[in-house]
Amino acid sequence: MASYPPASKPIHSLNLHEKLLKIGRNIPCTAEDQTGEIHNKCQCLGWKPKTNNTGRADLCACGHRVSWHGHNNSLTQEILNARLEIAMKIDNILESKDKLQDFEYEDAELKSLRQQLIAIGESPNPNKRKLVDDYENGFSSNKPKLDEPIVHEKPAMAEERLGTIAMKVLTNDDTIENLTLLTGLKNLIKIQLPNMPPEYITRLVYDKRHYSLAIIKGGNRVVGGITYRLFPENKLAEIVFCVVSSTEQAKGYGSHLMNDLKDLLKEKEGIKHLMTYADNHAMGFFKKNGFTTDITLDKGLWMGFIKDYDEATIMQCTMIEKVKYKKLHEILAMQRRAIKNEIAVRKNKITIYKGLDISKNKPINPLDIPGIRESGWNEEMEARVRGNKKSIRNIMASITVELKKYPKSWPFRTPVNRDEVPDYYNVIKNPMDLATIESKVENNYYKSIEDYASDVRTIFLNCRLYNAEGTIYVKCAAGLEKYFNERLKYYDVCITNDKKKVRLIVDILG
Repeated sequence: MASYPPASKPIHSLNLHEKLLKIGRNIPCTAEDQTGEIHNKCQCLGWKPKTNNTGRADLCACGHRVSWHGHNNSLTQEILNARLEIAMKIDNILESKDKLQDFEYEDAELKSLRQQLIAIGESPNPNKRKLVDDYENGFSSNKPKLDEPIVHEKPAMAEERLGTIAMKVLTNDDTIENLTLLTGLKNLIKIQLPNMPPEYITRLVYDKRHYSLAIIKGGNRVVGGITYRLFPENKLAEIVFCVVSSTEQAKGYGSHLMNDLKDLLKEKEGIKHLMTYADNHAMGFFKKNGFTTDITLDKGLWMGFIKDYDEATIMQCTMIEKVKYKKLHEILAMQRRAIKNEIAVRKNKITIYKGLDISKNKPINPLDIPGIRESGWNEEMEARVRGNKKSIRNIMASITVELKKYPKSWPFRTPVNRDEVPDYYNVIKNPMDLATIESKVENNYYKSIEDYASDVRTIFLNCRLYNAEGTIYVKCAAGLEKYFNERLKYYDVCITNDKKKVRLIVDILG
């Protein structure tokens, strides 16, 4: 019997044979046996080890090699990698159910994933039958036309369609069913957010002013949920908790929850804006789902309404009225296909531009290269491709607000009081604080992010010059400096030079 690799073995350590086994396990055999003039299609639904095998180790129980289960030389590496990624997910599910060596086991969840795996690529060989869903007779084997978008259904969406999971809005209405499910959600939040006080979680989840959109699996098991509170008069909803069970996170439950919530609140409650406080671990998820730290909503609509948290960043999502968020993957697929079609049309319309004279060894602005501007590229697009859609001024404003909210910033939020520290300004010739920096940002004082960063770092430098090493002030400066560098990295800000800081050090040290 061929040795089937364990689910825990990383992809990078799998050899080609092991990769083919994992993919082939989930794809029907494409071989045909000929008897006279009759071609009989193999009925094998996926590779499984042949018992008492004394021949090739990769022979399937159907008698054909593993390469007949979803592999041929014309397939691209991209297709193989995409198939392998889903095959690894299937193996993880099988192993969690202690079914990895059971090659006959099947359920709705695995069926959905196998459909996705098969749909990724089909053999172009006309002598091999197209891969069809023999698990359910209704899966289409028709290859999409070149100008049609290829839409791959996410596991979470497939599971909802098949009834494996259900979405339900919960609130404390004193019914046994809702209270039972809310208790399951409360326990899940406690596990996923261990630093959150349990009493606080309990109070908010059961609070009758709060609602929760939960993912229910198996009829009564909560595997994910978002707890929120509505402020209809402000067309605003606050997201209080957002969690998914750690064993289910690879299926896209989080984004599926968020998209479902957006459609629900937009269409049934008239909500236009979502707001939440996110810590560093959660910001990536919220950013991926349309949230931003660029707060455009009037403060009067949210300040004093939503709960404030230390060491967390306020984020906002303004929903687009015409977008059906649960169909977002289809919209994006159509956009990608439209772009590819346009590229295909323009491929034959090539204009050759004259190159630049770089003999003078001067710095070159990429936008000065002939053909760049003609293509439609501009400064705004340049900023977007560098990973940030916000203007430099908005980035500086956001970081300053975040620095002021950070717990270790308390010594640096306002100028040092002369009465309390009489000799401070005799030692520090270039004082700086966050309130002063905030005022400079508001008045468009900074011409570059380098000037802004230099002023922020002046705070840390001044602190270390005036205070002895090991004091609470120096420790706060170190903590805030680390946080500042993290925020620069989050906003994808590159500090190209820091000449002002160098001049400052020279002036201070003589």
